[in-house]
Amino acid sequence: MKKLNHPTEYRKELRGRILEVAMQDFIQRGIRAVKMDDIAGSLGISKRTLYEIFPNKESLLLEGIRLKQAMGEEEMAKYVTEKNPNTMDIIMKFYHMQMEELSSLPMTFITEISRYPLVTEFLRKKHQKSEENANRFFIRGVKEGYFRSDVDYELISRLGEGMTQNAIARQLYFQYEPQYIFRNIIFLFLRGFCTQKGLEYIDNTLIENK
Repeated sequence: MKKLNHPTEYRKELRGRILEVAMQDFIQRGIRAVKMDDIAGSLGISKRTLYEIFPNKESLLLEGIRLKQAMGEEEMAKYVTEKNPNTMDIIMKFYHMQMEELSSLPMTFITEISRYPLVTEFLRKKHQKSEENANRFFIRGVKEGYFRSDVDYELISRLGEGMTQNAIARQLYFQYEPQYIFRNIIFLFLRGFCTQKGLEYIDNTLIENK
């Protein structure tokens, strides 16, 4: 085992292990079901040590969500830098990343997040920033000829968000897999505002990856 001599180095390594174990437990067992005592016991550390690093479960969950978001953003940024993709390439990359995430996250985890105000506020701000970036993204899509120029994309974005929230509120995930719901919402809206060029890209991509 690697020997860590410096106290701050040890704390950094321990912090990472705590986040890894806690997020695995939150996903597998549900956020509410996991206690701080459980996390400390899994790691073989005292509750005092755990509380010195994370004062409560919400702060631990928030840090785990932040890390997960940062990793996703880093993956997308790397893709854009290395591949120099067009608008449709980016949409398909985002689509596959979201489908992969949904396949690993049970709906209990997603719905329980709303019980934690700090996490909810963090995600709200992230979503607000994403909407600002989405407007520039749609303009680029129009310039590249993939998106129609006669569509209100801010309205489309709000409608898509409303449909997603409605699916969760009506607990449709008990009838349909989350990936299935997401796929239908995405492609309903995407095909609606694409030009013929955009539609051809979608159809060709789906055939290639069938």
